[in-house]
Amino acid sequence: MLILYGSVMVTALVAAAVLKAMPQDKRIRFTSRFLSERMMSGIRKTDPSGDVLKTCSEFVMHKLMVALLVVCAGSFFTFMYELKELGTNELIGGNRIMRNGYGEEPKRVKLRVSDEDHGGSDVIEVKISERKYTDEELDAMAAQTEEIIYDSVLLENGSLDRICSDMYFPASIEGYPFRLAWRTDDPLLINNRGVIDRERLDRLGKDKDISAGVLTGIHVELVYEDYLKEIDFYARIYPDETDNELTLAQFMDRLIREEDEATRTEEYVRLPDKAGDIRVGYEQLHDNGAVILMVMTLILSAGLFIREDKELDNRVKDRDKQLIADYPGMVNKFVLFYSAGLTTRGIISKLCGDYRRKLNEGEEKRYLYEEMLICEGRMNEGLGELSAYEGFAARCGRRSRYEAAVPDAYDAARCADHSHGTRIYIIQELEEEPLCEA
Repeated sequence: MLILYGSVMVTALVAAAVLKAMPQDKRIRFTSRFLSERMMSGIRKTDPSGDVLKTCSEFVMHKLMVALLVVCAGSFFTFMYELKELGTNELIGGNRIMRNGYGEEPKRVKLRVSDEDHGGSDVIEVKISERKYTDEELDAMAAQTEEIIYDSVLLENGSLDRICSDMYFPASIEGYPFRLAWRTDDPLLINNRGVIDRERLDRLGKDKDISAGVLTGIHVELVYEDYLKEIDFYARIYPDETDNELTLAQFMDRLIREEDEATRTEEYVRLPDKAGDIRVGYEQLHDNGAVILMVMTLILSAGLFIREDKELDNRVKDRDKQLIADYPGMVNKFVLFYSAGLTTRGIISKLCGDYRRKLNEGEEKRYLYEEMLICEGRMNEGLGELSAYEGFAARCGRRSRYEAAVPDAYDAARCADHSHGTRIYIIQELEEEPLCEA
């Protein structure tokens, strides 16, 4: 899997670099295969005065680059995650697992146990105990612990021969594996935490002379696994001077636990080669974090790729709404200029000139007048007026279903422009229905 993730990362990176370095003409030819009619129509509508092929190519390139970079980044993190997992591989030589050190937590390893004779496999999670001390090592540490205990229990007391205040009975000694279990000969006088009951001591003083102190035995057990050693000493307490059938997984789990317990003093635990008469093999399993990360990367990349199309659709819808909003004002200007005696072409030139001036003053672009600029430019290039007007109408969107014109307005417009041979349709829409529909 590590090779797969690395290959995906390198492939995505190389593909992004190749696309970035591709010449403009080749880039247009390459991206044309990803174009759809809907995409080209949307780009043509939202950028009417631009180079459609170039804009489409840049749009597709942007989508591809975002998708490739997401795949590259995701596969890089997946690669590093998988590399980290391989670096924590606990299975050594196919059948050995190193224990944790003395006093550390047990190690849990997920394994796939396979039946190499008959096929099939099963998954188990084994618990490998930390390394265990030998009896000789424990005896040596117990001797050291005994000396530390004598010093630690006194606290403010001078010696065990004269205990005037509470003692300290620790539950463990730092650096040593033992658990300390305390008890005393007179737990009513001094409990297993080393606290002296002064009322009990006072009652003893009423019954007998305790000026020489009360002698009591203190016992501590050093416990480590099945190792046990007891230390006994005495202290003299004085009154306060101040006052059924197993599956392969179950069987292997039992064998490994038995082997683990039997080899606690060794550095490694050797996994059994057989389960009864069946030869077994091992393969360490890791979690699916890398696979999940890669799948999420691909989903994110695809989502960003698709989102670009949604953004384009939203821009087309905004453009259609703007056309509907600007259309009534444009019709009113046409009627006004017709009344003043201007020809259709003169009105187009007048409206385009006013629009250019507004753009220079910092106003935003309006799609209706951008299309009108294209219409004017094509007429200036020699295209017939009727063809230019028809192109203008087609680019603005679908025709309204109300195509009936007011006869008087239609005749007036046609007569006013008769010298140019241009037929003009001024469409009088019903108030509830705009000419340009979304």
